[in-house]
Amino acid sequence: MSKKLAVFFPGRKYSVDCPLLYFADFTCSLKGYERAFLHYARHREDKGTTTVKEDIENAKAYVTATIQAKEVNEYDEVLFVSKSIGTVLAGYIREELKLKNVRNIYLTPLPETLPYIEGKDSIVIAGTKDRFLDKEELKSFCNSNNVKLYQFEGLGHSLETDDVEGSLRILKRVTDIIGEYIEQ
Repeated sequence: MSKKLAVFFPGRKYSVDCPLLYFADFTCSLKGYERAFLHYARHREDKGTTTVKEDIENAKAYVTATIQAKEVNEYDEVLFVSKSIGTVLAGYIREELKLKNVRNIYLTPLPETLPYIEGKDSIVIAGTKDRFLDKEELKSFCNSNNVKLYQFEGLGHSLETDDVEGSLRILKRVTDIIGEYIEQ
């Protein structure tokens, strides 16, 4: 039996308990992954007044130490599931530690994530109205780099609609995409 690990990188204001990451975790659990959850929001220098870039920089040491302690190279399969600023940190740590056995699920990446995204080992899920990353820029990047992109028409950075039923349909579709990617 292979040893599998899923590591969850939350967003700035989107914890691992929020729907997209919660159900990604649930899916990974059902597929036999050991799971690790990062909680770097508490590493902010000044609660609530730092910029996104400062939050990313402040979290790098914590993320590096945490991933090194998990000894991810000991696993047969490693999956990084990330949201928003977590996408930058997931890409950064993969490159920084030269991790080769990692696949990535990038949920609503930021522009700073793009240099880290590699085609064969990544998928991207985003909305076409994400205020942080232009839909055409993301689409062009993914097409140029052979990255599988799932874009949800009319949705913003939260990947939610203005009603519960619509949001649940989106959540179900995202969970299905994650499940299909895990099976590959």
